[in-house]
Amino acid sequence: MLQLIKRCPEYTLGYKAYCQELYDNNVIYFRPTNPNSIDEDWFSRTKSWYDKKEKGLIEGQPISFHYWAVDNGKFIGEFQLRTEFPEKVMLDIGSIGYAVRVSEQGKGYGIEILRRGLEIAKEHGMERVLLTINDKNITLISQLNGCMNTAPYQ
Repeated sequence: MLQLIKRCPEYTLGYKAYCQELYDNNVIYFRPTNPNSIDEDWFSRTKSWYDKKEKGLIEGQPISFHYWAVDNGKFIGEFQLRTEFPEKVMLDIGSIGYAVRVSEQGKGYGIEILRRGLEIAKEHGMERVLLTINDKNITLISQLNGCMNTAPYQ
């Protein structure tokens, strides 16, 4: 069963493989960490930066929360939630970002990550979110047409 979990060291290798798949397939509308920078110390090196992002302590960055999508121990993708709406969020990245590793696309994970992510947004007190969509991301446009026309997303 798919779960969105907080970043944790146990899934670092899965995250690296996911990043590598996106880089290898030249996915341009969602760019994760460069997989060459992910080594055995990467999680501990980046933990404090992500913790600061959740507290709004990084100048010029909106408060944001990062989750990893896993299913039966396998890394599937990621979900990012930004709870503030400065100009960069409004005009560029939106309040939600998510992606599915290339090898797991077409299996319904994207819409499930979005649905679970919207539940997390509600838990953070958000009544509305902003999705910005790259016009090349036909898959997401199709998913949203199916998801947003059903309760409680109308």
